[in-house]
Amino acid sequence: MLRKYLLLPVLIGLFVGVAAIIFVEALELITKIFLEGVVGYYQPLPAGEGHRENFTPQPLHPYLLPFTVALGGLISGLLAYFLAPESAGVGTDAAIRAYHYGEKLSLKSSIVKLITSAITIGTGGTSGREGPIALIGAGIGSSIADWFKLRESERRKALAIGLGAGVAAIFKAPLAGAIISAEVFFKRDFYIETMIPSFIASVVSYSVFGSVYGFQPIFSADIPPFREVGFTGLLAYGVLGLICALFARFYVNTFFLISDTFKKLPLPEYIKPAIGGFIAGVIGMLIPVAIGNGYGWLQLILDGKVNDYLFTLVGAFGVMLGVSFTIGSGGSGGVFGPSVMIGGLLGASYSLFVKKELGISLHVPSFTIVGMVALFAAAAKAPLSTLILIAEMTGGYDLLVPAMIAVFIAYFLSGERSIFPSQVNTRLDSPAHQEEFGLYILERLCVRDYMIPNPITIHPGATLQEAQNLLSEKLIGGLPVVNGKKLVGIITKSDIAKVPPEKRSMVRVYEVMNRNVITVREEDSLSDVLRIMSTKGIGRLPVVKDLASREVVGIITRADIGRAIREWKK
Repeated sequence: MLRKYLLLPVLIGLFVGVAAIIFVEALELITKIFLEGVVGYYQPLPAGEGHRENFTPQPLHPYLLPFTVALGGLISGLLAYFLAPESAGVGTDAAIRAYHYGEKLSLKSSIVKLITSAITIGTGGTSGREGPIALIGAGIGSSIADWFKLRESERRKALAIGLGAGVAAIFKAPLAGAIISAEVFFKRDFYIETMIPSFIASVVSYSVFGSVYGFQPIFSADIPPFREVGFTGLLAYGVLGLICALFARFYVNTFFLISDTFKKLPLPEYIKPAIGGFIAGVIGMLIPVAIGNGYGWLQLILDGKVNDYLFTLVGAFGVMLGVSFTIGSGGSGGVFGPSVMIGGLLGASYSLFVKKELGISLHVPSFTIVGMVALFAAAAKAPLSTLILIAEMTGGYDLLVPAMIAVFIAYFLSGERSIFPSQVNTRLDSPAHQEEFGLYILERLCVRDYMIPNPITIHPGATLQEAQNLLSEKLIGGLPVVNGKKLVGIITKSDIAKVPPEKRSMVRVYEVMNRNVITVREEDSLSDVLRIMSTKGIGRLPVVKDLASREVVGIITRADIGRAIREWKK
């Protein structure tokens, strides 16, 4: 118990916190070399990262940006292709896939992800830091579980804990990180078992990371008290939720359209990130908001220094296209940060438009922050952790109620598709939890899909000898007795054995058959069938079209249920 709830989480949090520091240092180094040294772009920074005053709104050498991003894509593509293919693409989704399908995330994959993501973002690719650190943390958690020789279920839990600890450190949000470790794997479920150890790991990783970079929230904003919001404001937040839901659908579909297009290109996998990076660089050259992670631009909006709703709207589209080409082409990075960027820009654009064109006074920083979490909740199907995130990002709870309105409207109207394709609906849908839900799995499977159709039957007027011969020839234990199409009974080997062999050619089936036949229908679940078989001590059941006609359409046995379970596990 001590190892499970203290030693393991502390170790995971410690290693993840150190990895987050190394990742940020590597990212800053590459950024200084390429973005600042080559392209001449000194991007604005959020308050929690230094709040740079002397930034360059446009790169001094914008024509070089497509080439630096393409170079970053090529290098990261080569490293991922030859060293750790699982590190390519969306970091969080790779961790989710490993969780569900038991894929190994080694320490090597974490190191490769750290390097390739730092290169991708540092050269100007549109990507986020949270996705990479999520995979890095998941890999560290999985590796530590392997060191302790833990069983598969414990290794899976350690993976989830590491993922949450990574988000907690890089976002300076320990509570949200702990909750996302239980939420992000499912669209409509929660992995509650990770919560307590995740709290510990997230606090440790946050403390390690904060001891170097400070504990202040990433963004600084002057948020008015909730009592000043009013009914009109709450209604406006509801409209923002609807906008985020619609844009999340557009964003997710665009991302996967571009991703699928790159998958179909007849080119080596390590070349595709370079092509996608070049296109993303062109987008960043035209729309600087789409360069790197862009959080500094959100800070400028929160500070009231950006007041053009067309600028922020174009920026939202630019970030959407930039991340789609950067990551959708196979580049290394994450969609967490860009999703937050898109939402923040949408929230700012909406509130600025309403304020300037309709004359309704809305607090732009508040709508910017709520937009950040509402769009991510819709795209990633993670509403609870994003609600906590808003409190930790702003350092208060005044936006919690407005965020609840916007987040849940965005979540419920955003459709089924997630930016993380490896997510499943519930634990019941996860291969990782099949052993826990054996009976529930059978609850989802229908008799019609596993029964033997058109079974061998016998007429009630046939002799027992004929029935015995048929049972021996077909190697079966029982026969439905059918008159026309109607089931009238069932006869088994034990029924025949009650009659002396010399009399079996004279005795008819209807004389000894069991008339009280238990039947099931095609639409019944296999769990219903298993319960009947277990309680009645029988191994086969006739399947009828309906209870009124009792027309036999099949037969189902214990062996068929076993086959269904084996197929589901595969």
